[in-house]
Amino acid sequence: MGDQVIVVVAGSPKAWSLWLLWWIVAKSTNSTRNAADYGLKIARLVNWASFVGGGLVTPKLAAKAATRRWQHLPSNAGRRKDNRPEPGRIASVDVGLRGPLVVETWGDAGPLVYLVHGWGGWRGQVASFVAPLVDRGCQVMSFDCLSHGDSPPGSYGPTHSCGGEMIECFKAVVTHLGQPHGIVGHSLGCANAARAIIEGQVTAERLAMVAPSPDMRLAAHRFGHAIGFSERTTRLMVAEMEKYTERTFDDFDIAAMAVTGQLPQGLMIHDRDDKEAPYQETAATVEKWPGATLMSTDGLGHHRILIDPAVIKATVDFITS
Repeated sequence: MGDQVIVVVAGSPKAWSLWLLWWIVAKSTNSTRNAADYGLKIARLVNWASFVGGGLVTPKLAAKAATRRWQHLPSNAGRRKDNRPEPGRIASVDVGLRGPLVVETWGDAGPLVYLVHGWGGWRGQVASFVAPLVDRGCQVMSFDCLSHGDSPPGSYGPTHSCGGEMIECFKAVVTHLGQPHGIVGHSLGCANAARAIIEGQVTAERLAMVAPSPDMRLAAHRFGHAIGFSERTTRLMVAEMEKYTERTFDDFDIAAMAVTGQLPQGLMIHDRDDKEAPYQETAATVEKWPGATLMSTDGLGHHRILIDPAVIKATVDFITS
């Protein structure tokens, strides 16, 4: 991306301002919990450029820069945790996408269960469910989406991706390796798994969601407000995000998918202290999902919930019931 930016920057003052805006954002932390920190830098730069630079940084340019930052994968420690009980059978599988996906398998036979990681996660982070599922006679597969874990970069380049690309990864894995009995998703992986089911390429009898993000449109608006954007600039940013990813945020609305009656029997597990995905949204969503149940926890947050013994037991009991 750097060489492309340099070429464009040489062309116009607006391109210079966009490059400077992006540089400020890129130098900021990867953690979504510190969005306000780099957002403040964006807002200050926009104000400075508008006053000193004659308005070179417009809301549209700011929305483009924020969109690019939104697509940058976080890499905080929680997402890189290796919760595998032991290494499984690792393969690089050509599923017909931009590059092969790394897939890890445990167990030799039995009902197939997929573990679907979230934004910036990897197959090892969600592998805390492996041992008890294999003990119950299941075969378990976990994989790295493009630009995640050990898989190669996707269409958006290294360290960048989007939910739509992750959905296509999951659908391709299922097409090549088989339909599951059950799915366990974490964070954005929950919505991605649900969307793959709604679009008809994946079938499952059980869908467990751990710390889901039920409404990504609301999440995008929270992101815009956290970085100091006005409502108008936030709307421009949301539109730019949808254009960039070739998906609408409605595609990730779990509540809207639940009311269609097309999702399988569901279990939603969420911690009341989750700082990344609001508990209240999941509590409201489960009411719209026929037959779904909610398990609430306290003090586990967004990542430690994956290794809690009670959460693991409830999930495994649900998948194998």
